Amino acid sequence: MSGPRRFRAPAGNGEVLADPPFAEIPRLVAENRRRLDRADVAIGGMPLRELRALARREALKLAEIPGVNTPKFPHDAPLLLAGHQPELSHPGVWVKHFALNGLARRVGGVPLNLIVDNDTLKSAALLVPSYRAGRTESVTLGPIAFDRFDGETAYEDRLVLDADAFRAFPRHVAGRTNDWPFRPLLPDVWQPGAAHVGEAFTAMRLDRERAWGCHNHELRVSRLSQTKAFCRFAAHVLADLPRFAEVYNAAIRAYRKANRIDSVNHPAPDLAGGEAPFWVRNGADGRRSRATAASDPARLRPRALTLTLFARVCLGDFFIHGIGGGKYDEVTDAIIRDYFGIEPPAYQVLSATLHLPLPGFRTSAADLARAEWVCRDTHWNPQRHLSAEDARRPEVRTLVSDRAMTIAAEPPRGEREARRAWYRALRSNTERLRPFVETQGLGALAGLNHAIEEAESNTVLRRRDYSWVLYPEETLRPFLQRFLDV
Repeated sequence: MSGPRRFRAPAGNGEVLADPPFAEIPRLVAENRRRLDRADVAIGGMPLRELRALARREALKLAEIPGVNTPKFPHDAPLLLAGHQPELSHPGVWVKHFALNGLARRVGGVPLNLIVDNDTLKSAALLVPSYRAGRTESVTLGPIAFDRFDGETAYEDRLVLDADAFRAFPRHVAGRTNDWPFRPLLPDVWQPGAAHVGEAFTAMRLDRERAWGCHNHELRVSRLSQTKAFCRFAAHVLADLPRFAEVYNAAIRAYRKANRIDSVNHPAPDLAGGEAPFWVRNGADGRRSRATAASDPARLRPRALTLTLFARVCLGDFFIHGIGGGKYDEVTDAIIRDYFGIEPPAYQVLSATLHLPLPGFRTSAADLARAEWVCRDTHWNPQRHLSAEDARRPEVRTLVSDRAMTIAAEPPRGEREARRAWYRALRSNTERLRPFVETQGLGALAGLNHAIEEAESNTVLRRRDYSWVLYPEETLRPFLQRFLDV
């Protein structure tokens, strides 16, 4: 495995991480297509070239949306992919959908978004900050539930459990956002009568995307898992499980070593003896179990690494990841290289930061550091903070002079006893000077407490992971639409 790639979420408002840059994508798409056009690599008894053609036909047929005029593409047009769980993600995740559409236009390709509904809903609440202009004490952060949480359940089977809570969610959020200087999108897009969580969230997203000029093909992973191409891929892995598991585990361990990770669950647990890298859907209750070599391929759902492995090798020509997926796909790269004997196709890591347009407070990180220094320096170097009047007092002038002479007479480091005596003298001098800067010390402490309050409030207000439904259209729409022209 090559050295780990370093990705860091953009810190500033409006900043974007795109690695590699957008200008390089057309070349990489063409290179990936050449790299994957292989007849000498077989998966499930079918040459990779043929399996990819089958996977593409099946996926695009399933991705057709009844009643919507989707553009027709040549059968050999590049297929670009992205994917995410059907959750109410933050704008930094959502930019992938718009960039997917923009890049597909640029290369004359097909944009296909994979709705990862085989993953589980891990929370039934959104974090929502409160804010009232000019009052740090008004800034708090807490979850507001949109449904009852009854444990992790796969999105494909996750029904709304508390219809009253789901219906009342916008009203509950409004109770915390009424003092905001803008109107969030939430009440305009919410589907109060929805019966299925993932489908409701997907419909809300698609409604905004189409209104804002972003038209991607959409395909649920639960449906992709039922295609002949995926079942053939899964059967291949199950039939060769000992060798595949060996390569899979070696790639995960190499990732942990390269990134100095101690957790045995990160980025994914090792496969135990006889365990396959899939989930088995046990029924419509959303529960799932670990797959084995004896599992029925028709009941399988991919895990994260297996999904991107299939998507990148067997389905698409280019994949757009977020930061987490991009890091984990270093593992997938190793599996592609060591198991299939193929140089891994390139992919992009894309993320962005968009703050809620809530006015923050004046204290910056530099201001906080300065306030901390002043408070600390007033305590340990009171001679620097004397008032002009106190500095002229004879007893103070004597203390300041004695301090300067003591500092100048610092003993060498090796003379321990002398240094201890020197330190005691310096500390005594400091303690005798402190009463003369008591007022300054209290002022410095008050300034520090104020800076801490404002900095903590800004930390809440400047989080990058608030759901897109909390933003106003006038902020969110132009930010996302810029990615249609990458």
